[in-house]
Amino acid sequence: MADGQEESSSQKIKDAALRLFSSRGIDAVTVREIVSEAGARNNASLHYYFGSKDRLIDELILDCAHLSDTARIARLDELEAQGGPRSVADVVRLIIEVETTPREILGGSAAVSGSGHMRFVMGLKINHRKAFMQAMAGHRTSGYMRCIEHIYRMMPDTAKSVLNQRLIFMDLFIGASLAAREAAFEVDTTGGKLWGSADAVENLIASTCALLTVPQQ
Repeated sequence: MADGQEESSSQKIKDAALRLFSSRGIDAVTVREIVSEAGARNNASLHYYFGSKDRLIDELILDCAHLSDTARIARLDELEAQGGPRSVADVVRLIIEVETTPREILGGSAAVSGSGHMRFVMGLKINHRKAFMQAMAGHRTSGYMRCIEHIYRMMPDTAKSVLNQRLIFMDLFIGASLAAREAAFEVDTTGGKLWGSADAVENLIASTCALLTVPQQ
């Protein structure tokens, strides 16, 4: 099999797995279902390309992390070249907009556009946190950490211990909100009453900023 064909076949399996994992969770999806969704003729193809379902999951975790962080780095470089970011809202907007930009625009596979990478990631963080952290071990999310450093710089009067907790809450809040957004668009292409609203993402940004900057009690 030519290299291009191998890459295409393995990518189809990744795309199919991400779609299924996002909508149903990793435990409810079988290797046979992934292969069928990918349109592969050989039931052993997943093991041929990835070795196991667990190793495929690890690759998908790293693919999602790399694509998002590469986009964050590029946008931060642009902002910093213009003297920014100038506010917590600038940083939060960057984090959220990267995750709501269609994946093919960020350089990912067009086949997984809107397929639910946030649902996949949040499902793992909640139900399989150990496996998620093991897959991420050694992967530097430098773009995300640069975002966090800017927030630290902008909030010098907030106790570090308090801000650390709020940043964890921010990550969970954004992740859960965007996972819900993806699910809404899957059910209804308009996004429904909430996410179809023109100001939904703006309100999410504002709510996240409030979570971070609310005065300490």
